[in-house]
Amino acid sequence: MSNIELNWLEGDYLRKKVLIVILLILILSLSMSFVIYAKEAYINGEQLNVRSGPGTAFDAIGKVNPPDVYPILKETEDWVKIDYNGQTGWVSKDYVTIEESDLITKDNPNNSQVNEQRSIIPPGLHGKVIVIDPGHGGRDVGAISVSEDFESTYTLKTAKVLAEFLEANGAIVHFTREDDRYITLFSRSTFANTVHADAFLSIHYNSTPEHPEVAGVSTFFYNSRDQSLAEIVQDGIITETGMENRGIKQADLQVLRTNHRPGILLELGFLSNQQEENHIRSRIFLEAVSTGVVTGLQQYFQN
Repeated sequence: MSNIELNWLEGDYLRKKVLIVILLILILSLSMSFVIYAKEAYINGEQLNVRSGPGTAFDAIGKVNPPDVYPILKETEDWVKIDYNGQTGWVSKDYVTIEESDLITKDNPNNSQVNEQRSIIPPGLHGKVIVIDPGHGGRDVGAISVSEDFESTYTLKTAKVLAEFLEANGAIVHFTREDDRYITLFSRSTFANTVHADAFLSIHYNSTPEHPEVAGVSTFFYNSRDQSLAEIVQDGIITETGMENRGIKQADLQVLRTNHRPGILLELGFLSNQQEENHIRSRIFLEAVSTGVVTGLQQYFQN
């Protein structure tokens, strides 16, 4: 056999060997666990400048304050790029705390257990992932009631009672916030997308101080696919509470528009109406609302 033929065979053998090694690496990497991380910047500095670029030479486009939290879009050695009120901006790493939490682990036995469970679960709420979004929070207090209490306080209180009822019916509940902190609308919807929520519920209360007699409950949806969800949950709430039915409405609300999961926004009464605020402050009312939401969700998932 000539030297040319030997060289060709040796080259062909090496090429095959390299190809096999590459395939083994790919198979190994696919079989290994991986974690999807979400990074957020917790603001520490008061009146911290948000700049148009990563450096003090760039113009300031706004200011942020603790305890605000913003999703991180990009990092450099000294700066982080954040989602800031619908636009992007940069803040210095010296004045933020960066937190990184694992959201999904591919080979986590709990995840495979959930996937297996969700493939055989009966209709209803059992095993469904529900994200509850208590509206407002932190420096964004929302509407102010007749008694000068904040909407953000009422939405969080409502969310926690609702979670009790959902979990009692087998749902897996997540909160966009569990305390009085400011969370951007983008972060709220992104969280629902990340955990693959079966339903996203944004909790709010209404207010028309110029018309204190106005009362009632309304439900908003953005995507037409969610109209039935809005209708069923609205009907459940009205049936359980007996409140005035202000109907459902399609609206271009960012927390729903940027949400790729089934989602609705609930306006559960008017804080500008003294009688309704008195109801809203009672545990009995919150339990009635929660029962209505649970009943609606059960019907929605059964359908």
